[in-house]
This record gives sequence, C-alpha cells and structure tokens, in this order.
Amino acid sequence: MRQVNLVDDQDKIIGQTSLIDAHRGKGKKHQAVSLFLFHQKKSGEFELLLQQRSKEKIVGNLQWANTLCANLSPSEDHLSCLKRRVWEELGFKWQNSWSLEKFMVFDYQVACENNFSENEIDHLFISILSDNDFKKLQIRPNIEEVFDIAWENWNMILNQGVPEKKLTPWFSLFLGNKEIITKINQFLNLCQK
Repeated sequence: MRQVNLVDDQDKIIGQTSLIDAHRGKGKKHQAVSLFLFHQKKSGEFELLLQQRSKEKIVGNLQWANTLCANLSPSEDHLSCLKRRVWEELGFKWQNSWSLEKFMVFDYQVACENNFSENEIDHLFISILSDNDFKKLQIRPNIEEVFDIAWENWNMILNQGVPEKKLTPWFSLFLGNKEIITKINQFLNLCQK
C-alpha cells in the first residue's frame, strides 16, 4: 500500500501512513500538491484543464477536479511529486521550459464520500501553456487514475460553475475560497496577452 507523509500544522513531516489511513474518517493531516494548468485561447480567454477522477479513487471517484491533486510519497518534494503524478495520471512529461509558480499553501479539511476525508497541507501550483506548447501537448490519461479530461472556460467556471459536472469537495472548496481565486486571477492577469 502506498505511503504518504503525515505533517503537523507547520507542514513538518512527523511520520508516514498508508494512503487509505490518511483519508479514513476525518483524515490525518498529510502533504499534498495541486496543479491548475491553463491555456490561453486566441480570444484571450483562459481554459483550465479539469480531470474526472477514476472510479478506483477512494475519494472523489468519478468527480471532477482541477488538473492534478496528489499526495507526496516519503522522501519526495512537492515539485517531484507534481511531475511524477502528471506523468502517471495524465500521460505527459512536464517540460522544464513551461512556466510553473507555487502561488499558495492551503491547509484544509473537507469530508468526502464513504466516510473518507481530505485533510491536507496543499501546495498549489499554476501554469499557463503557450499556444505552441498547447498545440504539442498530448494528454494520454491513465484510466486507472483519470476517467476523462476537459478544458473549461475559467470565467464560466467562476461565474456559473460547471453544472454538468459533479465537482470534488476540495475543488468546490478551492473555487469558493476568495484568496485562492484572487491569486489565480492575479497570475492570469499578469500573463494576459
């Protein structure tokens, strides 16, 4: 069974436990990383890559989330985890030439289905693919990890939600958090063509 890092309130590693144990009941606080991968259309609008989690997931199965949500393995840093899980889940290699910014560390706990929860100190990253990189991007989801993907208009997500898609509890929490949305929008505004 895969192990994850347990952390205290200051994000200091205090031990390890199994992935299932970290999520059981109210959950045990553990390390996580999240990615918001955007592409800017010719119209200037931004699209966010969403993933529908596979039915095998213990939390958020068949629900839609931001591009990537992953737990660090022992002896792994946040950036290594992000790159590893992009490959394992979405089937593409992270390119060093792509922009990538950590914009926030978010400590949260949220109930999920089947008496499981997320209880994480999550390092949130954002990236915007250039038009050229977007055209070259070949996403090959691993069906054991990701059921489906979709590029969704960011302004529509913020203004109307994604009514045809059931969102994970943590993605809903992210979208309802003013600080997260403000920081994402500030970053997108800086990159506006």
